[in-house]
Amino acid sequence: MTQHHTMKRHSIILLAALAWLMPHPHLMAQEPADSAEMVEVYTPSWDERMYNSLTLLAQEADRNYYNTGMSIYDLTTDSLIFAYNQHKMMRPASTQKVLTAIAALDLLGADHQYATTLYAKGTVADGQLTGDVYVVGDFDPMLTSQHLKQMATQVKASGISRINGRLLADVSMKDTLCLGNGWCWDDDQPFLTPLSLSGKAYECSNFKINRYDPATNFMTALAAEFKAEGISIGGIGTATYRADQNGTRVCTITHTLREILTPMMKDSDNLMAESMFFQLGAEKKREAGWKDCASQVESVITGAGMSANWAIVADGCGLSLYNYITPGLQAAMLRYAYHNPSIFEPLYHSMPIAGVDGTLANRMKNTPAQNNVHAKTGSVTGVSTLTGYLSASNGHLIAFSIMCNGQKRAAEAREFQDRICAAMCE
Repeated sequence: MTQHHTMKRHSIILLAALAWLMPHPHLMAQEPADSAEMVEVYTPSWDERMYNSLTLLAQEADRNYYNTGMSIYDLTTDSLIFAYNQHKMMRPASTQKVLTAIAALDLLGADHQYATTLYAKGTVADGQLTGDVYVVGDFDPMLTSQHLKQMATQVKASGISRINGRLLADVSMKDTLCLGNGWCWDDDQPFLTPLSLSGKAYECSNFKINRYDPATNFMTALAAEFKAEGISIGGIGTATYRADQNGTRVCTITHTLREILTPMMKDSDNLMAESMFFQLGAEKKREAGWKDCASQVESVITGAGMSANWAIVADGCGLSLYNYITPGLQAAMLRYAYHNPSIFEPLYHSMPIAGVDGTLANRMKNTPAQNNVHAKTGSVTGVSTLTGYLSASNGHLIAFSIMCNGQKRAAEAREFQDRICAAMCE
């Protein structure tokens, strides 16, 4: 056989072999469908995606120059999603108000009343009171000039047109300190007194010794309303009214804890938070000091099954330099509130809503977190915090606490917190 025929024969054999190896045309047409059915594409769960996203954010926090801690808890499944430095003690700033609110709702209830009461002590004849009129303060931060008019009108209606004695302020509901424990002298803080008008307490008579003179703002304004009603008084001063003095109750101005809770949380009102803090102390003793109030908050922490060692409570609003708490404890207290409807319902609805109102009105706008985050902000120099509830993209309700300490600019920490919330909502 010639070389030409040998090569031709080998070529025919090779082509035949290749034809045998090639799939049949109708099988080639079906191959993509068969292949798609055989390959399984893995889709990570929401928990896995969140863990990965939050891990990247925690790694970023490691690289930041300031300190961060976070605790993120799934209330729907009752399980921890993510924790980073959750047991580190950090300054809470105004997220301290969350602790105050939970303690007050637990021990006092949303319908608890602040009651500012006016008593007349003595005898009345021919429109003249031979005795004194007492105004017993209850640290109601919502009193306005309209309430003073109401008091004067009620005195007039009771048949009194002249008070031969004095108009007296009873401020014995709390101690005489007019600043909170650990407050900086140059902070924009309220004076703490059981009688204040439109959120402004009467001035301290001697700032250095930290005492107030209750006969300046509130009582002077009340005396003016008495005069406008044609009621003359012998003078103004301070004294403690006792139940055994057989006085006659003329009127009582009330506001509920629920009414005070909303502006306290939405607007981060420090006076309202301190008034709630001292309502807790007043349940324990008269002339309560900050330690009495703090012990009440601590009792709720322990009653909720946590250790009070994870918190240092110095005031009710978060201005104090001495407040410390862990992100883990804050999240745990939010969990405790969630499992108690009488606490959760008013607490949740009092919190600022991302991109909608309060101190979150301008945050997280046009992100997945808008409308889905109900949380309390906290901000003092070097401290930025965010604590509350979040409706996640998997339909679960999340309790979270993100605490940043040591940053130069609050905007840096806020932007980081907002990204964490957005990640859980997208």
